[in-house]
Amino acid sequence: MANTTIEPLDSAPAQIGWTYPGVIILTSAAMMVVMALDIIFTGDIGIISNIGLVVVGLVGAINVRTADYQAAIWVAPIAWVIALLTTGQLAPMRGGSFFREQVLHLAYGLAMHAWWILGATALSASVAIFRRGRQP
Repeated sequence: MANTTIEPLDSAPAQIGWTYPGVIILTSAAMMVVMALDIIFTGDIGIISNIGLVVVGLVGAINVRTADYQAAIWVAPIAWVIALLTTGQLAPMRGGSFFREQVLHLAYGLAMHAWWILGATALSASVAIFRRGRQP
């Protein structure tokens, strides 16, 4: 009777990297830090947050597992909204009552940075799709 040994298979390239929830959580946390730094240093949500969104989206798209490449498509807008609703509340917004300030803050934060959000989404999606297409 021959002894057979079973050696572990190398992990498939599609299983190496951040998982779907990991990408969302890590990029959202990083975006909250970037937005907080922007508010601390400039007093408003501006160019630092915009460039940070692009960088965070690209890092997420590069590190996501190729099996979960769809996460990179949604990570930029999700990270922006989470950062805007949490850390972004530190930015001054004058609009009257608390509810009106919150609605104005959300609408202004999405509308004034829409091109950056769309650009970061397109860039991270193209990187993730390109990486997915190159995997066996």
